[in-house]
Amino acid sequence: MDEIFENNEDQDKKASAFVECPHCFTKVLPHADNTCPACQGDLSSLVGVNPNKASFLIHESEELPSYCYSCNQYTEQEVRVSGDQESILSKFLTGNLSPEETSNVVIFLPQCELCAEIEDPEPVEVDYDNQTMTFVVHTGFRDQVIQLREELNHNEGNAG
Repeated sequence: MDEIFENNEDQDKKASAFVECPHCFTKVLPHADNTCPACQGDLSSLVGVNPNKASFLIHESEELPSYCYSCNQYTEQEVRVSGDQESILSKFLTGNLSPEETSNVVIFLPQCELCAEIEDPEPVEVDYDNQTMTFVVHTGFRDQVIQLREELNHNEGNAG
């Protein structure tokens, strides 16, 4: 029994060793020299890090404000971002894809015309179980979404 407990402690230590890189916003296990294995950035240095960007989790059916996720300017445009869990693995392993084996997460993310010309939004992480995606967003957009969530929670609390 003690051996199982020790193994769990080791797993907890390993799980807690993952950090979010401030340069690429990927959850990583740092190299021994404290660099990110994904982008090679120094995890202890914020040089070159955009203070107006942050990683942020968005739910699939969540109402989002009409502001560009990337620059926080007002926009009525949205871009469809989808994650498809099984299709990549199925195509790789079998070459076949059946709809029953596919799990999708779809988010309609506000994006202005200028930012759309620069790049397509790419999630940093997709959580198929919880139907969420994590994106690198403008901190102003993040703050607006948090405020919208608080208002919705407050209104739901008053309705019941």
